[in-house]
Amino acid sequence: MRTVLPLALLVLCACTGTPAVEPPPPPPPTDSAGVNCEDAPSDVVGEALGMRLDQPRQTITGNVVRCAYGGGTAEVRFETGADAGSFAEGRGEHGRLTDLPGFHDEAYRATAVTGEVVRTVVVARSGTVEITVTSDATADRAQRLIDALFATL
Repeated sequence: MRTVLPLALLVLCACTGTPAVEPPPPPPPTDSAGVNCEDAPSDVVGEALGMRLDQPRQTITGNVVRCAYGGGTAEVRFETGADAGSFAEGRGEHGRLTDLPGFHDEAYRATAVTGEVVRTVVVARSGTVEITVTSDATADRAQRLIDALFATL
């Protein structure tokens, strides 16, 4: 009996040791270089575009934050780390575009017509941030929104 008791205590102590625990995976990113959809709230975006919008659904891929708004067809896209080269590359993705000289560092607008639906895209770069607004609103409304968004960044 004397041998069993110390052996039982040894086994009990071995079972109560701290197990190795892997740390939980990091949470998904909520912003890209300090920019997220909170910088483009639905009330501000909706008022500027003349649309009634729900809260945005945020998607982050690398240095790009996309804010897709329910209740309308609108999207605000932020790209951080932008420069003249990346801006020029993005221009190639749009047909029928018009430069907007004097609007931030670089800017253009493009229009796509599908049936009776006209989609307007306005893209502007200021420093290292590029903002794209895609909506059914006019280019003038999208430009006012971009001005308002840059003013808050």
